[in-house]
Amino acid sequence: MTSTTTAIPAELPANPPAFARPTSDVPGQPGMTLRDYFAAAALTGYIAGHAGDASIKFPKDADAAKNAYDLADAMLARRGAK
Repeated sequence: MTSTTTAIPAELPANPPAFARPTSDVPGQPGMTLRDYFAAAALTGYIAGHAGDASIKFPKDADAAKNAYDLADAMLARRGAK
C-alpha cells in the first residue's frame, strides 16, 4: 500500500476561513472561521459526552463555551506547529 503525504505550507494562516471558499455570496457575511469550526466541533463533543447528565445546564454553561474556544485555540496552535 502506497501512502501519499500532502505537504503542509510553512506559513499557515492564523485563523483562515473554515471552508475552501473564503468569500460569501452575502455581503458582510464572510462565513465561519476555522477557530469557530473547531470550537463548534469541540462543543458538540462536550455536549454528546455529557448526554443524560442532569448537572449540565445549557445554554447557560459559559464554561463549556470558553473551554470549546480554548480547545479550538490549542488546535490552531498545534496546526501551525512544526
